[in-house]
Amino acid sequence: MRALLRLLAVISVAFSATQLPAQSSFSPQDTLAYTTASVRLREKPATTARSLALLRQGSPVRLYECAEGWCSVTVSRLSGYVLEEFLSAQAQPIVQGPGYINSQGQRVASPTRTPDGQPPAGASAKCRDGTFSFSQSRRGTCSHHGGVAEWL
Repeated sequence: MRALLRLLAVISVAFSATQLPAQSSFSPQDTLAYTTASVRLREKPATTARSLALLRQGSPVRLYECAEGWCSVTVSRLSGYVLEEFLSAQAQPIVQGPGYINSQGQRVASPTRTPDGQPPAGASAKCRDGTFSFSQSRRGTCSHHGGVAEWL
């Protein structure tokens, strides 16, 4: 994300004096970003602002500048704001099935049970209800599964 912010600092000067254009095609000078989850495009940089569209995970957006956690973007002739934490400079594969987006914006598989009770590859903790978590941070791990019984 820091690389994205550095790049934005360089190009924001070029766009700061103009309003967001409503263009219909991508051009090489645009900064392209991708949504890391389904997010709402907002009219203003606030969670209470009117929603203009729901952008699906992996949607490409033209990125102009970011400030105070919000980024001004254009997508499909609509200009608005998206929370910075849900944008990435690189396209991410869309994973189907149960899971969630963690606090770092990464997709994580939901806790799961195994037939033999052995931890599956990539599991980080065993939850008190017998499921195995793939959490990448300790905070909130197994929170809906009775807490952590054992760290792996």
